[in-house]
Amino acid sequence: MSDRRSSGTPEAPSDRARFFFGGLVAAWFIGLCLIPDPRPLGAPEWAVGLLRKVAGLSEPIARAGATIALRGLGLALIGVLLSLTFRRFPLKVAAPVVLVASPILAVAAQWINYGYFPIPMQLQLGLAAAVPGALLGLSLRRSRLALAALVVVAIGLFSFGTATGIPDDLHEAARATARYVLENADDVPKGDAGFARLLHLTFTYAEDNSHQTGAVFANRAAILALGVILGEELVVRVAKRRLDSSKLETANSLAGARKLRRRIRLRGRGDLSQHFWVSASLAVLSDDSRSMTVGITKEMMDAIPGGSGFSFSDLVADRAGTLFTVAATRDEESARAMQARIRNGVVIDQYCPNVEELPDGIPRDEFQQEYGGLGGVRTKKIVAEIRKRLATCEALK
Repeated sequence: MSDRRSSGTPEAPSDRARFFFGGLVAAWFIGLCLIPDPRPLGAPEWAVGLLRKVAGLSEPIARAGATIALRGLGLALIGVLLSLTFRRFPLKVAAPVVLVASPILAVAAQWINYGYFPIPMQLQLGLAAAVPGALLGLSLRRSRLALAALVVVAIGLFSFGTATGIPDDLHEAARATARYVLENADDVPKGDAGFARLLHLTFTYAEDNSHQTGAVFANRAAILALGVILGEELVVRVAKRRLDSSKLETANSLAGARKLRRRIRLRGRGDLSQHFWVSASLAVLSDDSRSMTVGITKEMMDAIPGGSGFSFSDLVADRAGTLFTVAATRDEESARAMQARIRNGVVIDQYCPNVEELPDGIPRDEFQQEYGGLGGVRTKKIVAEIRKRLATCEALK
């Protein structure tokens, strides 16, 4: 009998277990690389509500905390699964391997998911999650039931917290709208006039289709289409969809959308047009408060060394885009009113206020020292000015 075991035929149960759990580690790692990181957009309401109730936190802080907890949970599970893979090895062998491999895999997953090497705060999250996960897994490695329960609960929470998507009919409508826009892109001028022309073109198409689908639905599809074409195609990762721009007859690929995007301006700036439409489309996929949180988070990331710096002008465009979606999709009456307004002519002042004399490109240290961060007196004063300017935009009311 001992000879048969040593020959490896049939395969020993412990070997099968190692291959099984090793496969789980690989599958989970790939999932973390591909699943959109649950930034503030992805935090589920139950998690945000629980943090607010238990810890008495404000909504933005609770949402950020829930987001960090979800991503940390996903990264921590790498260590737990690795501990299961090496549970049959002596602790003196398993511990060093698991404790070293877990943070390496966690950081690698972040790197691939983000498309850039994690910044210090993200790196700290990866390490702070993976190492405790590894220690927890090592401490429970002799209890199959406890480990199994932990893995099931963690996977369930993470999967539920990152679950996003759009219905099939909205996906198809947004794709059809994107196709129509790009087929007519040759007639779109450059600059702010191009922004106005595309808004008119897209919402006229939405109005024509509102008789079958309803105005709110048609406007949501229009905003999603422009979010990808003029904002950023990675927006569709949040919706876990593709608008299949590669199948568009006149575009052939995403190159058509990117070429058009480079020509369009808002208040004379291409980045403001992108901010407007990314925030507008994220508001379709979530809600206005989450979309604004995403905009603020992005600006804070830019304020980190190596980024473009904190920009109050970008925040104006972020908020304008969010308010536009709210006004265009609040209910059928407001949706049809937006379509009529746009059909009668687009005046940029009604959709985004001027951004003159608003500070841009502020490095992180300067933003903290000179402005007091997000809660600073100087920041609050500028935000109040931004709100005043936004209040003058008739289309955003």
